[in-house]
Amino acid sequence: MRLRFITVSLLLVFLLLSGSAFAQTFTGLFDGYYAFNLNKPANQTNSMRAFDLNHQQFSLNYAEVSVEQKPKTVGYRFDLGFGDAATVVNSTEPAGVMYQHVQQAYVSVKHGDVVADFGKFVTPLGAEVIETKDNWNYSRGLLFTYAVPFYHFGARATWTANDKATVAAYVVNGWNNVKDNNRGKSLGLMAILKPASNLTLTENYLVGNESPVRDNRRHTFDSILTYDMNKKVSGMANYDYEFDSSFGTRRRLQGIAVYGKISPMGSDTGLKIVPRYEWMDDKSGGSTGTKQRIQEGTVTFQMVSKESGTFWSEYRRDFSNKQVFTLSKTSGARPRLNQDTIEFGYTYSFSKEVK
Repeated sequence: MRLRFITVSLLLVFLLLSGSAFAQTFTGLFDGYYAFNLNKPANQTNSMRAFDLNHQQFSLNYAEVSVEQKPKTVGYRFDLGFGDAATVVNSTEPAGVMYQHVQQAYVSVKHGDVVADFGKFVTPLGAEVIETKDNWNYSRGLLFTYAVPFYHFGARATWTANDKATVAAYVVNGWNNVKDNNRGKSLGLMAILKPASNLTLTENYLVGNESPVRDNRRHTFDSILTYDMNKKVSGMANYDYEFDSSFGTRRRLQGIAVYGKISPMGSDTGLKIVPRYEWMDDKSGGSTGTKQRIQEGTVTFQMVSKESGTFWSEYRRDFSNKQVFTLSKTSGARPRLNQDTIEFGYTYSFSKEVK
């Protein structure tokens, strides 16, 4: 009953915002998939995954509606989402399920080249994002799943110096928490540099206490490099390193992801071929729950159409030095060192400006 009341209230807020007298941009998206795991896990769940969790079934990954008013002086953004992604993103929220369907909700104030935001917003860390349509691959990588947060709640300020440099700073409750679980706050810094039109470098640093344990200060470094060789070939790399300074032991994780994107037609539409390779070392087991070195290789095929959305097909192989992948119920069967999945997905989105 309480969840229903909250959902209705959020919808009313959405409608009220959409009725204001300023120009707004409405967006919506749908994202569904079918996945088959060659291990045939007994729990019908793909191991070590973020959103594409379900084996041998049709699934709703995400459905989202958003409204945004870009600030001339004052603006806002509100994203309302449903599906497996909404559940996973908010699964560790200390405030419980009341914020589960609100991906973002913040107000903005602009003065000159500086924009200040307050509320809930998605993290700037990582090469991948929550919405599939804005990623190169259909499945989310290991670094997205284990090395960076999904969202923050707090305040941030962004300064666009020119078309080659943007910097931002933010103070938030921490990782994935509207309601904080300790008295400390986290500080984040970001810089986006474009030394050339085809080259972008993004640097992020986030530090703060992330548990009720005193002195459990987590440092996270995130680097992203994107390079467009030409209209047909692009590349991207992402490196993450984090550690906690806790009592007696140090929690450490590092990893790298390398992407390629081939567009045979040399346009935004048509066929895209995207290979990805990741290596991640969870040295203390603090992120995945197991001390392990895990890797994955993925090849994704996109068929992009402006009118009918994007069709995705993907093959992925995950492998670890520890037995972390679930096997089918067979007498004496143990978890495996690897996992192979085949997926087919479909995403559709629209955007409309209303004045």
